[in-house]
Amino acid sequence: MKPFISVCIPTYNGQKYLKDTLDSVLLQTYKDFEILIVDDRSSDNTIDIAEEYAARDTRIEVIRNPQNLGLVGNWNRCIELANGEWIKFVFQDDMIAPNCLEKLFAATQLGKPIIYCRREFIFEPETDEEVKIAYLNHPSAQNPFGDTVNISAQQYSELALKEIGVNLVGEPTSIMLHRNVFYQFGLFNPHLITICDLEFCTRVAINTGISQVPEVLAQFRVHGTSMTSFCSKNRNYRAKILDELLLIHDFAFHVAYAPIRAVAQQYYPETDLAHLFDQKTFSAWKMARKGEYSNEEFAFSPHIELEKVSKFYPLITRTINRNAIEFLKHDILQKMDLLVTSMKGRIKHFSPVVEYMKDRLKTSEKS
Repeated sequence: MKPFISVCIPTYNGQKYLKDTLDSVLLQTYKDFEILIVDDRSSDNTIDIAEEYAARDTRIEVIRNPQNLGLVGNWNRCIELANGEWIKFVFQDDMIAPNCLEKLFAATQLGKPIIYCRREFIFEPETDEEVKIAYLNHPSAQNPFGDTVNISAQQYSELALKEIGVNLVGEPTSIMLHRNVFYQFGLFNPHLITICDLEFCTRVAINTGISQVPEVLAQFRVHGTSMTSFCSKNRNYRAKILDELLLIHDFAFHVAYAPIRAVAQQYYPETDLAHLFDQKTFSAWKMARKGEYSNEEFAFSPHIELEKVSKFYPLITRTINRNAIEFLKHDILQKMDLLVTSMKGRIKHFSPVVEYMKDRLKTSEKS
């Protein structure tokens, strides 16, 4: 008999926190679930820990990918292997409260195919103070929907358009999804590296609405070895600039984002998403051209990153080519303005010398 819920735990070198994660899942008051640990070719003791737990509990199945699929690829692999009617991700360094599945199961009666609960943060000792403040002040931590239990597709669309690129509901450990959403709306987008969960939840919720369990039932761990931390240090241009560009591309053109475009047309003045895409493309192209974020490794240089995503999003290339002359003209005008400003400053700096030379010339004329 198939379980009602599949708890999916995608792993990669997660030995440090995996036991805490598994213990939190096994303590659930709700019992009708399976645990799928899908490992992406870890090189540490992750598999040993997973198999140790699997030997003790028949609900646990350990799968090792034949090759490394990457973060999003492994998430999608979990979905392919899951047997449950509902899919609940719990990441290898996060935890859930003992009544988390029970509360989320009860919320399935509300009729929405996506449900989320509130979460709190576990800050590891090495976490920078600025990082802590950023997480605690993030919109999702401020409960943007209040205590509303049933959030309509229109409500979600309006806030998603107002807060483009902002995670409104938290990380996957806070979310449970009906398996049908993956048939209806596709899988996680493998071309995004930090907002793949945000994008997928938005893609679904703007069409179906979303249910909230307004209780803290999940814990998200913040630490220096997470993918988010890695991208912030080594792929900031890719994570901050290009991920948002790809999201706006989908807002403007993807068929699943028609509800967002409908809301945009209701605004006065209308939010022109296609024009916003052009602007963001120009900004990303200009940053890459100027070598901004140049402290990143050559393998992740802005120019290479932009080139890579353009292969999968040809409209980026077409937009750059179509507007190349305008882009270059804008760039040249900016440089000319800077040159004029610089020359004005130099003239002002040398004006006493100029006045002195003029005086000398006048004196020599008299003599």
